[in-house]
Amino acid sequence: MTQFTITDAIDLEEGEPVLTPHTVDKISSFRELGGIDRLIEGRDQGRNRTCNVLLSHSVPDTRFIEAQLVQCLFHAFMRWRIGSQTTSFPVKGNVHELIASGIGHLQEVEPSRTLDPKKNYPVYLCEPLVVLYLSSVFDRYPHTKKEAWIAEAFRTARDPQSSGIIFEEAVLLVLLEKFGGKSCALSDVFYCNQPWGSRKVTLVSLKRTADGSMQCCPVSWTSGSSDRLGFKAASPKDVLEFLNNPDGKCFLFPDTHMSPDLMCFLQDEETKELILVAVQARFIFPSLKVSDWLSAIETVTPEFFYTSNVCII
Repeated sequence: MTQFTITDAIDLEEGEPVLTPHTVDKISSFRELGGIDRLIEGRDQGRNRTCNVLLSHSVPDTRFIEAQLVQCLFHAFMRWRIGSQTTSFPVKGNVHELIASGIGHLQEVEPSRTLDPKKNYPVYLCEPLVVLYLSSVFDRYPHTKKEAWIAEAFRTARDPQSSGIIFEEAVLLVLLEKFGGKSCALSDVFYCNQPWGSRKVTLVSLKRTADGSMQCCPVSWTSGSSDRLGFKAASPKDVLEFLNNPDGKCFLFPDTHMSPDLMCFLQDEETKELILVAVQARFIFPSLKVSDWLSAIETVTPEFFYTSNVCII
């Protein structure tokens, strides 16, 4: 169903939430009008298709709702897939209810809180197999491909700082494209004149097993051991927890004080040696100065981690 090569489906299935009586009642009493792929096809072909979610009554302006659903769902999906980030939706009614009823459950970050239906709250797609299914569906259509998402993000960036953050996510997609699911020489991506540039490596993820050992598996957009590719850390504690157990994710966006913008795991095709790569993404136009290069090199040097942005009193 997902068209995704799952390394360990049991773990992903265990991550699926238990169906609540309310959800079971919806499944049994609401009629299914279609799937997410038909919803996107309807938008592509410009026809007035039925809103493809579980509904108990007709909806008048289905084209507007379809476009809104696709836009919100695609944005939430990409934020969760790329960086394990939540997205703010109205918790009651409209988009939130439509997505939860017909596509997949949106879990509130703080479900125990009393929620105001007039406000937006951070939610995420909490069903890993649904995320992987959406990944295969979205990748079939030009306007819901990952490349379209990053291009739109650049187009709507509010300021240079926002563009810099988006550039970091674009670097992730480049590394995924070059090393994901196939071997590639380091020198094909990173400029170097050293012997190590000829080493062929592949993108991998790590996951700690029940006996404490670390499991390694190759990763691409359509294969891996997690529904997520990356994780955006908010603190040094998050970074340490990720490095102790990445839980199937291959990319880390460290917290701002660490210095690198992105880290990932690569494996040497011949020796099977694991390489932790630290990347500094400088979004500077028209070109980098010598000082920019030197400071960038310093940020990915382990001896300087958590020193550049820390003030000692």
